Amino acid sequence: MLDAALAYAARGLRIFPINQDNKIPLIEGWPTQATDDPETLTTWYTRTYKGAGIGIATGHSAKGQFFVVDIDVKNGNDGYETLHDLEKEFGALPDTITVHTPTGGQHRYFRTMTEIRNNAGTRMGPGIDIRGEGGYVIAPPSRHPNGKTYTFDNDLGIPGTKIADAPDWLIKRLTYTPTIDKTRPKQTDTFLNDPNLPSNRYNANTNWHDLLTADGWKHAYSKDGTDYYTRPGKDKGVSASVNHDGNDSLIVFSTGAVIPAGGYSRFGYWAQTQHGGDWKKASDAYLAKNPTPIDVSPDELMAQFIDWPTFWKADLVEEDWLAYPLIARGRQTTLFAVAKMGKSYLTLACVAALASGKPIFGRPKQPPIPVIYLDYEMNQNDLYDRLETLGYSDEDDLSLLYYALIPNLSPLNSHEGAAEVMAMVQRTGAQVVVIDTTGRAVEGEENSADTYREFARTTGLSLKAAGVALLRTDHAGKDKGKSGQRGSSAKNDDPDIVYFMEREGHEIKLSRIFSRISWAPQEVQLIEDQMEANHKPIRLKDVSRQFTSKQFELARAMLAAMPDRIKLNQRVSKSKTLKKELRAIGVKIDNSDFGPACDAIALGRLSNPEV
Repeated sequence: MLDAALAYAARGLRIFPINQDNKIPLIEGWPTQATDDPETLTTWYTRTYKGAGIGIATGHSAKGQFFVVDIDVKNGNDGYETLHDLEKEFGALPDTITVHTPTGGQHRYFRTMTEIRNNAGTRMGPGIDIRGEGGYVIAPPSRHPNGKTYTFDNDLGIPGTKIADAPDWLIKRLTYTPTIDKTRPKQTDTFLNDPNLPSNRYNANTNWHDLLTADGWKHAYSKDGTDYYTRPGKDKGVSASVNHDGNDSLIVFSTGAVIPAGGYSRFGYWAQTQHGGDWKKASDAYLAKNPTPIDVSPDELMAQFIDWPTFWKADLVEEDWLAYPLIARGRQTTLFAVAKMGKSYLTLACVAALASGKPIFGRPKQPPIPVIYLDYEMNQNDLYDRLETLGYSDEDDLSLLYYALIPNLSPLNSHEGAAEVMAMVQRTGAQVVVIDTTGRAVEGEENSADTYREFARTTGLSLKAAGVALLRTDHAGKDKGKSGQRGSSAKNDDPDIVYFMEREGHEIKLSRIFSRISWAPQEVQLIEDQMEANHKPIRLKDVSRQFTSKQFELARAMLAAMPDRIKLNQRVSKSKTLKKELRAIGVKIDNSDFGPACDAIALGRLSNPEV
């Protein structure tokens, strides 16, 4: 073990002894005590900590900054699959020093000029953590608690391989910091403050002292309103604080504590200690013993039933698109494709135009509406490039496009995640929410039906009840979409429309895989135009739509009956009220012809073109 430790130190890496039975550092101040000094290491590994494993402190070293990409397969998350998707989109990571972990994972070392911080799955995606400044990894030939040893890749071991420079896309992904609105929520933000949320109920019925002392923490002292605690297994010193600056949170700053360093609410602490940090499992466990109380009156319950006389009088629009063909008012659409087909680019083209009042895919422009875009994949540079390619600049008003890059939200298949999204909707007035991509926004196995049924019951149902449209993107399966979306077939259970996107050159085709509404098109063709050097707007392909003579006859009758309200080349509302009014003044209408006749009028067509 000493020879290996000295070899690492010779390369400028900072070493400290590790307990091989539990992977915990054997020295309390390892972040500052880790060293590349041969004498100190010799003393540690031959006398003081004989039999210890090797820990390498990541971050700064004698030869510059470095970090480790920690790939693992656990808790339903496959880090290798996540990395495969990233490399397809941004390029392969270079060969570098690589360690195989005893649990089937990998540690890949990269050098950088920029300080990289630790991260647990939010920067790179499920199954990939980052060990940077303030972190550490265990090095060969140390033993894992499962009895197996850490080993170098045969071709990428330390003796013959240099630590590779991290590629630019990786650095950007690990360092980009989105602007965060730190203003306090308005009093109208009722979703986050809902007292019936499992987390809020747990927080209201517990206190920090009882929680911590029950788990073996010791109250050290109080000062200026802040309580300080010593972690379990330690008799002196301070490991965490509660109520610092009036913040009702636990701040853990000891790396040897039973939970990772960071800030926790009481529910967050309970979820971390009892459920491995899985808020969804914690919520389910709490609700199993503490069902949500019913706090509505009998009259309020009865008011949820349909009043049939009112129902039949409602002026319902038979075909109601906010952005044809992707977003129908109050409906939920899924768009999926294989990698590099441009589904995110197509989605951005649609909602940027929708939020700015520009023509959508070449159709007539309409008043702008607020849109929330939750982007779990791109960084700021990617977004800038795509908007520029679509023809946008700082002269365009995108103030109604509420765009969140790598949003820091609770999983969207949890009650907390749904509440956070609905609070955003409430504050922005958004009529559309985009989730790109769905797999990164939820927690749980992608192949599990429960993961997506939970999403449907929480975030999906909340948006639908509020009449807010949802457009979510997803990846196709390994057979290039022949069997649908990647993962569980339950992904198709709740959307109103599911499109499969294909692309050949500048031509894009959307094929409807499923629809619960009859007026969603079976197939849509679009074209990406090359207008100038880097301007590629997308428009609907000019396909001559055919109408029947009966539909043209109805269109002419509608124009003649209401010349002041219905005009050629203008969009016609396909409402039941308009249909009733036309029938009342003698226009004969078959339901199957009404929608096509409205389309013919909007297209300025009163006859089919001659062939």
